[in-house]
Amino acid sequence: MANADNAGLGRFAYSFAVISDTHVNPDEDKCNSPFPVNARANRRFRYVIADINRREVDFVVHLGDLLHPVPETGALYAQAANAYRAIVSDLTIPIHVLPGNHDIGDTPISGGPASPTTSAMINAWEGEFGAHYQSFEKGGVRFILLNAQLINSGLQAEEDQKNWVETEFAAAQGQRVMLMLHHPAYLCSPDELDHYDNTDQPGRSWLLGLLEKHGVEAMFSGHAHNFWYDRYGETDFYLAPATSFVRQDYSEMLRAIPPDGSEFGRNDAAKLGYFVVNVYENGHVTKFVRTNGSELARGEKPVGKMLKLAPEPRENTNPLIGFDLRQNWAEISEVLPSGGLDEFDRKPVRNDYHLLALQEMGVRDIRIPLHDLLDPARRARIGVLKHLGFRITLFGFGVPEKHLDMITSEADKLTDWEITLNWSDVGPATDALVKAHAATGLPIYISRMRKKDDIKAEGTYFHVINHGFNAQESEQLAFLAALPKPCGVVGAVFRLGNSDPVSQKLDTADRAVAALGLKASVHLRVAGDNPAVPHVDDNATVARVLEAMDTRAKLRNTRVFCDTLVDVDRGYFVRNGAIDRCNNPRPLHDAVRTRHARNA
Repeated sequence: MANADNAGLGRFAYSFAVISDTHVNPDEDKCNSPFPVNARANRRFRYVIADINRREVDFVVHLGDLLHPVPETGALYAQAANAYRAIVSDLTIPIHVLPGNHDIGDTPISGGPASPTTSAMINAWEGEFGAHYQSFEKGGVRFILLNAQLINSGLQAEEDQKNWVETEFAAAQGQRVMLMLHHPAYLCSPDELDHYDNTDQPGRSWLLGLLEKHGVEAMFSGHAHNFWYDRYGETDFYLAPATSFVRQDYSEMLRAIPPDGSEFGRNDAAKLGYFVVNVYENGHVTKFVRTNGSELARGEKPVGKMLKLAPEPRENTNPLIGFDLRQNWAEISEVLPSGGLDEFDRKPVRNDYHLLALQEMGVRDIRIPLHDLLDPARRARIGVLKHLGFRITLFGFGVPEKHLDMITSEADKLTDWEITLNWSDVGPATDALVKAHAATGLPIYISRMRKKDDIKAEGTYFHVINHGFNAQESEQLAFLAALPKPCGVVGAVFRLGNSDPVSQKLDTADRAVAALGLKASVHLRVAGDNPAVPHVDDNATVARVLEAMDTRAKLRNTRVFCDTLVDVDRGYFVRNGAIDRCNNPRPLHDAVRTRHARNA
């Protein structure tokens, strides 16, 4: 493992895996569920065990829903527990487990048929798996595993767990703490309304109070079978995807119909997997291992090489490419009252799969438009992005003086600012640039707006935006370099068109700015020049991006941004990106991840 001192993490200590919602069945190919994909759970769990065995991790934490049959099923529950033990017996490292709602009963919920946990259900769990809450210590970190289904139950066991937790935190004075439980405190917002997938009040306030009072470093939950991340105070809050199947009600987050053959989202296999957590002396990072629904029958071994993970943004001290965040990267969707698990209100959820894709690829540099500062929801998330190690570039047209106070208030979360201007306006904008730089302290890159005459379209007229310098514009670049220092201009933005020679353009841009003491920010376009022509050749895009990354590794004055993180599948300049509108990886995603992994 690479030393991450430069990212402030300190020395690497160890890694562990986090799995959730395995939903093991009593039989290998059958399940007491109406959904066909559930019958694949055992084989998918077996693959996860085999894959973890190939990795350098010290232990595993299972966040619950080990089994699919609930305790009320009696013999089926016991048979599923036997099947679980048979699969996990192949694991070569310790595993620590806690109960989920399928294992020990639900948290109390009104307006639904689920059965809350009872003393008999607790006894059933203890008979199969032992303690229903526990703790252990590893390398100065105390791991506290809760039975979330006790919260709000009113059972004596709930009070016993509360007293035990306070004792654990008292014993952990001076130690870092990670809290593990099945049912999440919330999905989207700490003050969201109660529903089936979060923790009702007053238990939620108690749980969040633990984080505040004791400075918990991280909290991991499962249950909702999808990925989310939030920062609650000083706590990193992770919601883990499942290894078995996806909760299809959350397909409302998608901007497309769920993939073909996915059982309307329940078998959206690209979203299945588990976490690997790297623990450092000053923190941790969490990475997602996509298993893509891979399965193993009894006695089978994994085929092919183990998926190599890229360094997470905080670990990646030499990132080779960044991405524009053109789509809403923190979009709130509402899950309709489906009649499945909630019927009487909608559930708001945030799409964090754009964030996940960036982390998986090891991307550290991102560009956001001014609108992301104007929108309260996204503005609140910008601090989260910075905490996760992202370097955020603000971009826009002109110097928006009416928004300068707001930009200034967020400047500590930003890395720099790309400002596009008509070339004739650059000189007259000197005073505005001085004011903007003085207020924000942000280094400024200038991009020049191109004219219609700069756009060649084989005789066809269309209206498109085109900006960025080219290396031959030496007089204009020299003018930027000669601007007064209080303007804060440190570099120029260059356009790398879809048909331009990648290495040549990057080399010439780097040499052009180096001679003037500037930096280059190069925009690599997947989009072409003609808005009517789609660019959906994944192989061609991968080749260009990899060439850019390889060239960038040799340059000293240049950074590169790709213009397409998420597919643009409608409107102008249709093209494929790193993930599709179902939030699933395309070849570009895997290529960038692999290249950054090689660079680590």
